[in-house]
Amino acid sequence: MIELARSSDGATGRNIAESQNLPAAYLEQLMARLRNASLVTSIRGAKGKFILARDPEHINLAEIIQALDGPFEIAECADVTYCRSDPDACALRIIFGEANQILYDYFAGVTLAEMARRQQQEEGNATLDYSI
Repeated sequence: MIELARSSDGATGRNIAESQNLPAAYLEQLMARLRNASLVTSIRGAKGKFILARDPEHINLAEIIQALDGPFEIAECADVTYCRSDPDACALRIIFGEANQILYDYFAGVTLAEMARRQQQEEGNATLDYSI
């Protein structure tokens, strides 16, 4: 997604797969999920490519994560081995729910455009050479 945010013209699946060291088949699976979530669109054909469906300032990290991985869930009571409580009266369930909401809110506050800027900055910092 950062690759697409950095290129207003979009990018081919091949270019994205190569730059991210991903198998092309796996990238296609990811892009299908992102298309289903209306985060990217694809242009088919000889000049086919992927482009963002919206401005990167209007796509947040929570949307991307949910499109790729599903809802934010640290854990559920059923996942906790020793939790034998009634889920409706389980304090741990409430804690997990609050933690999930905090995590979601944090990622929802980070835009794809901001991630692209951060990536650009990190790449610039990585190329600086302070040797004498």
